[in-house]
Amino acid sequence: MTNIVSAGRTYFGLSICDVRKIYAATHRTTSLLSLPDATDYVAIATYLKYGLNNAYSGNKLYARSCWQKYRYQRMVYEDLDILLDMLSCCERVAYVQQPFYNYYKHAGSTTLDYTNPRLFDIMTAYQDAIEHAKVTYQDAVTYCVAKRILINLATPGFVDYLAEFIELIRQLRPTFEASPSIMSDPAIKKICDYAGQLTLPRRFICEREDWAQSWHQYSRNFKTIIPVAKALPADLRQRSNHFKLDYWLLKTLFELILGTVKLHRPFGRLRAGGDVLAFEGEHCLLVGAQPRSPLISELLQQLIVGSESLTELLTMVKAQPERWSAGTHKIRLVDIKDWLQ
Repeated sequence: MTNIVSAGRTYFGLSICDVRKIYAATHRTTSLLSLPDATDYVAIATYLKYGLNNAYSGNKLYARSCWQKYRYQRMVYEDLDILLDMLSCCERVAYVQQPFYNYYKHAGSTTLDYTNPRLFDIMTAYQDAIEHAKVTYQDAVTYCVAKRILINLATPGFVDYLAEFIELIRQLRPTFEASPSIMSDPAIKKICDYAGQLTLPRRFICEREDWAQSWHQYSRNFKTIIPVAKALPADLRQRSNHFKLDYWLLKTLFELILGTVKLHRPFGRLRAGGDVLAFEGEHCLLVGAQPRSPLISELLQQLIVGSESLTELLTMVKAQPERWSAGTHKIRLVDIKDWLQ
């Protein structure tokens, strides 16, 4: 990497300063140190692991050669996507402990609007950062990503992306466990605990694909499945088409059933965990379940032998959840109104 000149003699690929945050709505100002110790140059591994603004673009001066190799992607978190990689490829980084960069925080910015599905880009940015890091600094970049994910998980606005974060951690777990820095830090090592948490599969099962349009907008890499009726149990052959549809909605390797509802935010919180019934008042709008769910088996059996429709059965589950799934399978009952348009 071509270096830039600093102080006449010492050459660096990047120069870093501190950040002054200005909150536009309240005019409050805070200054953030990039690193606690003032020094002419930065130990790159230290800055990658502990720097408070290592993924900011604006508080850095770059050698021209940086932008011959790197380009911003058309995404949110475009700086996170490349800057950790860029830092890991530098030979030397300079540091001026002064807040020369003013960072204005506006209430309507994309990264503060947690209902914006573009924020799913943060998952791609984390994956790219680890995948592209120089081998010398792979451990430092991996530690940085793990630490940042834990910060995201502790941020209330990101709760609607919880299932996606769990799945990302599950994917990255081998890399996390191979990181000496993570494994030697008890606080950061806890990230691996998330990998064992349940998430509902990324599939929609519904009568019509157009019902799922807003659900696809607020999800990531989902597919829609339209149930196809095959042979019916003898007890259902003479029942109404409504009962037959209920049966096949449950029978189609059941994960998610959608009604004619539209969303206005991501629904990762609904997908994070075991079986879930989402209600608006007394009406169940969504049912989610793990494959081979005891709850679904019981609903199917009751549909065959009883006279209640699926809607009626789900209302019964809400009224007395302890009577279902042999009393051993936890069912989450959720008010879905916060997600609806």
